[in-house]
Amino acid sequence: MRFFTLTLLLISSLVSAKIVPATYFKTTQNFIDKMVKKHDFNRDELLTIFATVKFKITDKSIKKKKKDKKKYVKKPPMAWDKYRGLFLTEARINNGVKFWQDNLATLKRAEKTYNVPAEIIVAILGIETSYGAKKGTHPTFKTLTIRAFTNYRRQRFYRNELENFLLMSRENAIAPLSIKGSYAGAMGYTQFIASSYRHYAVDFDHDGVVDLFSSPADAIGSIANYFDKHHWHDFGEIARPISLHTEQLQHAKRANSKPKMTAKYWRKQGFDIDTDINNKTKLAFVRLPQKKIDENWLTFWNFYVLTRYNHDNRYAMAAYHLSEKIKQQFNQ
Repeated sequence: MRFFTLTLLLISSLVSAKIVPATYFKTTQNFIDKMVKKHDFNRDELLTIFATVKFKITDKSIKKKKKDKKKYVKKPPMAWDKYRGLFLTEARINNGVKFWQDNLATLKRAEKTYNVPAEIIVAILGIETSYGAKKGTHPTFKTLTIRAFTNYRRQRFYRNELENFLLMSRENAIAPLSIKGSYAGAMGYTQFIASSYRHYAVDFDHDGVVDLFSSPADAIGSIANYFDKHHWHDFGEIARPISLHTEQLQHAKRANSKPKMTAKYWRKQGFDIDTDINNKTKLAFVRLPQKKIDENWLTFWNFYVLTRYNHDNRYAMAAYHLSEKIKQQFNQ
């Protein structure tokens, strides 16, 4: 009787919670068909790697998926002063100086090739992976597959990234199941997503392989190339603080803002724009919320380019501040 009861419980658990491979889903099968027809992938090889990803399907999750997609509740943003404190640490600054010293020749070559300052490249690497120390431990193929074919937001985005990931792996002769990265699928020193890896990563050490997982040189060149392709203004200014009157605060955006109007225009609107800024220079205003008094910044084109790496103004400003701290200490 006890054996019979345990058997019923086991059957019941399997019915209510099935562990199935990714190939269980019709959408996954359709994706495999697409990769075979569009990119000439081997079907058996794809079936083999997709079978390694298992999904837990319950009656509850099936009903929920049929009803609607998982609801997303946006959390309030972290205050700028707290956000800044996460990245402008003594350890990150010191390690940035060391990384610069260890890769001095490569950073000089990147500056000469792309006209992107070394301190900006170093700061991005510091924020993204602590100069390669924290590249992520999540299996990227599994991460992208689960997000592409289960009840996640932005499924279309993740399916596109999964397609690019498989192409990236083949192009660079990397086993897809060997790659690890962030919880959302970003990879390597630079934390590029797969599409960015394919579009912006470069073989900067000239060894015949584009390797953002173990080559600091490729990472340095790829970040510089990324900003160059987003039209970085050669060694141009990034941002400077500004005081705004109450009626002017409406122009200071909390979301990333592309400079559109010139300094001449803003001067005519009564803004106190520093006299050393050319009338033709396009400017924007950024507001960074804090617990007490918000910060307001006058931003140039290169600040907007920084937000192309991460669309959060706080990220771009943290990268700028960190770069200045690293540069200051490096030059001492």
